[in-house]
Amino acid sequence: MIHSEENARNRIIKAAIEILDEVSDVDKITVRQIAKHANVGIGLINYHFKSKDHLLSIAVGEVMAKMAADFTATDHYAELEPVIKLKTMLKQLYSFAQKHEKLVQFLLTYGILNGDMQTPLFLTPVLREIFSNKKDEFELRIIALQIILPIQVTGISQPAFLLYSGIDLHNEEQRNNYIDLLVDNIVKP
Repeated sequence: MIHSEENARNRIIKAAIEILDEVSDVDKITVRQIAKHANVGIGLINYHFKSKDHLLSIAVGEVMAKMAADFTATDHYAELEPVIKLKTMLKQLYSFAQKHEKLVQFLLTYGILNGDMQTPLFLTPVLREIFSNKKDEFELRIIALQIILPIQVTGISQPAFLLYSGIDLHNEEQRNNYIDLLVDNIVKP
């Protein structure tokens, strides 16, 4: 029974991810649509996830976590100097965010309001490379927060950040310069 429930839960998440790939506006996605795509009843979605927002946050989070894991597993990136690797990873994630702006705004808002602290943990392996044994795990987690939180806040309202800073995050060159500056201010001695 547990295996069957876990299988259904995974099918629901997979269905949500597939629908997210097809629909750019989170508000247009319905629980009924996800249930039909996963071939499960609506009650099962409510049982496992309590709300559509919670399910979609898990689905978008899994897509971004897979991107981060794929990035760190690729041999091409393994050869990069750690600070360059961190900047490249953040730039790629930001490019994904630009292509899926409404989904990512939803994820960021939902994650921040619900106290999601998992996202910064994706940075700690690269930060461990940068600082080697000079920082302990707690310090690495704080540094990861110092990098992720400004990116999350700017991702929620890019127009407000443009007014504040003059940086247009829709402009790839300006966005990349912002990421470089952010990382350099935090990780450079």
